[in-house]
Amino acid sequence: MRFAALLLGLSLAVPGHAANVVWRSAGSGVLPSPPALVLPPDPETPSSFVATMAGPASIPVGGVLDLRPVVVGASGRIVSYLLFGRLPIGAEFSAETGRIGGRGLFAGSYPVWISVGDESGAVTAAAVTIVVGG
Repeated sequence: MRFAALLLGLSLAVPGHAANVVWRSAGSGVLPSPPALVLPPDPETPSSFVATMAGPASIPVGGVLDLRPVVVGASGRIVSYLLFGRLPIGAEFSAETGRIGGRGLFAGSYPVWISVGDESGAVTAAAVTIVVGG
């Protein structure tokens, strides 16, 4: 009960608005507040910057995968390829080229996304579902 009364008293005694913070140093007195962090705006992705995956996405068990990104409308060179999702066991992803290769060793459906970034900072993605047949 005392705790509840203390909290009620504090809530009434402390103003509901934010206080100004004054930074102080032991040697020089008052320091100015640090400047507000300003983040640059996200780069706009041009509508013409698109990526698709070329190659057979459906293979038999043990079949060879050879999927490659096809990128159109990039500003300058491609600087990054990232894979999201889960590849079939036996498959591999190249972060340097965006290629998915190897073999699909177990049957299943594997949805993946390849994110592609160019040197202007724009990013696009290509989705593909790899189907390894039974």
